[in-house]
Amino acid sequence: MTNSSIEEDVGCRHTDFPVSIVLFSELERQPVILGLTIAAGFMCIATVVLYFVTLRFLYSHRRLEGIKINKYKVIVMLGLYPLVSCVCMLSLLLPRTTMIAELMIAMYMAVCILMFVRMVVDYMGGFKAVCKEMEGEQMSFRTPPCCCCCCCPGVYKQKVNSTNLKRVNLMTLQGAFVRPIITIVALILWADKRYILGEDMSPSAASLYLNLIGAVSSLVAMWAMMVTFRSLRSQLQDYNVGKKFAALQLTIVVVNIQGFLFQILAKYNIPECVRALSSTVRAYRSNYFILIIEMLLLMIFARIAFKRKEESYKATTREVNNIANKGSEPQTYL
Repeated sequence: MTNSSIEEDVGCRHTDFPVSIVLFSELERQPVILGLTIAAGFMCIATVVLYFVTLRFLYSHRRLEGIKINKYKVIVMLGLYPLVSCVCMLSLLLPRTTMIAELMIAMYMAVCILMFVRMVVDYMGGFKAVCKEMEGEQMSFRTPPCCCCCCCPGVYKQKVNSTNLKRVNLMTLQGAFVRPIITIVALILWADKRYILGEDMSPSAASLYLNLIGAVSSLVAMWAMMVTFRSLRSQLQDYNVGKKFAALQLTIVVVNIQGFLFQILAKYNIPECVRALSSTVRAYRSNYFILIIEMLLLMIFARIAFKRKEESYKATTREVNNIANKGSEPQTYL
């Protein structure tokens, strides 16, 4: 057996993520991959620039008369795209930070789900205003990703009241608390080499239980977000909430499903191992490169969704006593 084949065989059996020096030595042998990495860097910078340009727009327009929308909610939600892009770029350059990148993305998405629900309720004027405006109407809990089929006969439509709204709020709030706890525990176990990315989900693996808790928490939070959106979207058509919801939902779906597919491919040695870069390492790198491209496109879509001047605004009953008629000048909804 030649020295090169021995080196490649040893590298393929070594599943740990390499340090940056080893990675750069591999990139020198593969100019195409090096070029793609540089291109990913430029796309990451473009995503960050678009984010700050959108922030400039938000701060240059005052909030809508009579609607108390805190801009920090929008700022946090739009920050999802540059954050995912930056941590993916960091992992492309420093593979050992992949674990931190995965946990940061999951934790930030949980916060964004909470911000979206709070933003939608703010558009209605708060929880009390929602109860008053939708008095007598119902909200359906039989919606994806949970309880959306005939297998959930006990889940019926519920009246819109403070109790049900508090339940929905708690379902989204738990994600913002559970994810940071999981992140801290996972980082402690990772430092002790008891949490390894890409390891088999055996009963003795810590990642099995942490990923299971995280998945359930994320599903419940997304469920609450869907319930809120479907219940209030007819009242919020003037606020372009559909596109804002689509921008967030697409990001969550792309990040989770795409990452899961690449992990499955890595178990079947796709893409193939190349010296110090195992199939697992190359799968994560491929996923992150594609995510950087997708985050740039989704940032453009989110910018269109949030940076939009409405031609007209129809005041609802909760605002008649608060909004003075100041002509038909277009308003900006944030």
